[in-house]
Amino acid sequence: MELGSAEHKKLLRNSILKIAWKTASIGIFLGILLIIPSLVRENSFSNGLAYAGWSIMLAFSSYALFIAWQKYRKVMKDF
Repeated sequence: MELGSAEHKKLLRNSILKIAWKTASIGIFLGILLIIPSLVRENSFSNGLAYAGWSIMLAFSSYALFIAWQKYRKVMKDF
């Protein structure tokens, strides 16, 4: 496999997407854990945890997207 070949670019893209998915999945997991109490019992504390869970999921997903975009730009501009 040569540097800059189609196979090499595909492997780079797959590794970038894999890292982004791992980062986003951590946030989704933590967010779901914080949302679960609001499904069991409805009160202001569990609603606050649910809002925190949604914001954590949004933040981790945004961060993963941003990092993947930055890595893609940085790595792929050389090829």
